[in-house]
Amino acid sequence: MASSQQPSGPGGTDILAGSPPGRSEQRAALIRLALVLAVSLVLAQMVGVLDTVLVVLALLVMVVLHELGHFLMAKRAGMKVSEFFVGFGPRLWAVQRGETTYGIKALPLGGYCKIVGMTGMEQLEPADEPRAYRNQPAWRQLTVVLAGSFVHFLLAFIMLVIMFAGPGDIGNYVTDPPATNPVTTVISLVGARSPAQLAGLRAGDRIVAVNGRHFASWDQMSGYMRARPGLRVMLTVERAGRVFVTPPVVLANGARAVIQGETKPLYKQPAGLLGVSISPVVRYGLVGSVRHAGTAFGATVAVSVRNISRVVTDLGNYMNMLRDQKAADSPTAVRFVSPVGIVRLAHKAAQIGLSEVLYLLILINIFVGLFNLVPMLPMDGGYVAIALYEKARSWQTKQPYHSDISKLAPAAYLLMAVLVFYAVSSLFLDLRDLLF
Repeated sequence: MASSQQPSGPGGTDILAGSPPGRSEQRAALIRLALVLAVSLVLAQMVGVLDTVLVVLALLVMVVLHELGHFLMAKRAGMKVSEFFVGFGPRLWAVQRGETTYGIKALPLGGYCKIVGMTGMEQLEPADEPRAYRNQPAWRQLTVVLAGSFVHFLLAFIMLVIMFAGPGDIGNYVTDPPATNPVTTVISLVGARSPAQLAGLRAGDRIVAVNGRHFASWDQMSGYMRARPGLRVMLTVERAGRVFVTPPVVLANGARAVIQGETKPLYKQPAGLLGVSISPVVRYGLVGSVRHAGTAFGATVAVSVRNISRVVTDLGNYMNMLRDQKAADSPTAVRFVSPVGIVRLAHKAAQIGLSEVLYLLILINIFVGLFNLVPMLPMDGGYVAIALYEKARSWQTKQPYHSDISKLAPAAYLLMAVLVFYAVSSLFLDLRDLLF
């Protein structure tokens, strides 16, 4: 995100070890970084996790592109950008080009683009005042602070188009018609007929609705059924162009029922089980992919907003997850994921294939883009709120108005405390799930 962090040294020249390094030192530092990266990739290949590492690197590239959005819009607006860094903590490599210092830091957990004069409290040289962020029109400020989220949304949309047109949707984003992945296999259970068999389903059938409800994706439809073990459902099925409703069937409990050919139940916790396998791939042409990408993007934004709100507002349920591992492992549980959890998800996605990798990256891009719009500092949305407030006050008083950002410090510290709580608790949940 755009940052008001002060430069590391006078004039931004404190690049490595306290003084401007020569070209040879810069080159040596860059070579060391390249060697570390190359050795890491070789070791990852040797232990069979190269695909996972590449997915994690893709996440780092997303961070760089987020900051690049801020950087390019600030430069286009004529603002002064003094620093552009990937990562936090100790500097590993840096180089100064013109008025901007570019570099990499040790902890690849984000990045920042330092635009001078992000707040009215920052002391600047007189020559920098005309190019300070705070002295730009409100619309220019908004284009700069919104650029990061825009990049994430653009990346998500592009990856949706690529997924629909290329490797295909794996059943997460089917939108037109909704959730119509064809059944490939009707599964038997050990010692019993599955609900799908009792409903008379066949290979090639398309489940259009459950209990009269339509869903935006097979993932949502299956989630609806997983949340209803032991309950009756009626399926609306399309078969050879004919649509009919099956007799009511009781969903099996996936924590008890064993699928034919397996030795233990599919789920650890109670979950509804129908007993079908679904064709994992749905593809569209280029035009259809663009259209479906737009619909899927809107649906995913809505679901993401709902899930974020649910995690933040339903604190009692979240605390229950921290106390009870069964609650955290429930198929309907919604919570934030730590870097450890993201790496695990990346590993699983890489094992499944490109579609699942794209699906994961799409979800992360949309989440990060939305989360950055939270209207509180230090999020980008906080700067959006300040720019709009200052514009309204300036219009009201007929003269330029600059907010006293120090008054927002308590709210910013409170938000940081909340973020730290969720970061630590999410790490606890992911480590507990990994170890137990």
